Amino acid sequence: MSQSQKQDLRYRKNEKIIRDTFREMIAETDYSKISIKELTERAQINRKTFYLHYSSLDHLLSSLQLEIMSPTFQMIAETSFPDDVEEIIRHSFQIMASLDAVDKKILSAKGHYPDETTPSDLIREHYFQKYESLPDYNQFESSLIITYFSVCLGVIYRQWEMNGQRIPIEEMVPLATRLILHGLDGTGLMKKNKEPD
Repeated sequence: MSQSQKQDLRYRKNEKIIRDTFREMIAETDYSKISIKELTERAQINRKTFYLHYSSLDHLLSSLQLEIMSPTFQMIAETSFPDDVEEIIRHSFQIMASLDAVDKKILSAKGHYPDETTPSDLIREHYFQKYESLPDYNQFESSLIITYFSVCLGVIYRQWEMNGQRIPIEEMVPLATRLILHGLDGTGLMKKNKEPD
């Protein structure tokens, strides 16, 4: 084995140690309470080794968040908005529901990114890259529509998750689709309120 192969193997081994140790720590405590000093001590590596891989804990966090979200980005690439909106909602629910508790905690952790980018922002950016301007809408209107869709989807999913996923996903996806596409009208609530006594 050449020297460069040995160095590459050592680099990949240290990368795995850093990520595995971070996942262990975030499973036990809040992200805000993790420090590079504690992580490197627990991983039994020196700080210089950590900085060969990541410029900061936020850099490590954002790398893991991007990795966790990669199936979502792939799904966005393979679907068409708004034609495939129910499929997008279904895939989003399935992808998020399949994550383990640590991945969910990593996604919800708030890093201090220079551009204030959050996982939700990254998903919106992927939509914007694909749909810079929706047919019949200018760029600003397209931005509002994509923001509305992604924020609503995120809020509805989080509420479903907090409620222990008590509604089966087969029922939740059509309900979420109706709410996002038709607002309160999609629930039939507005018709009930308009009915005469």
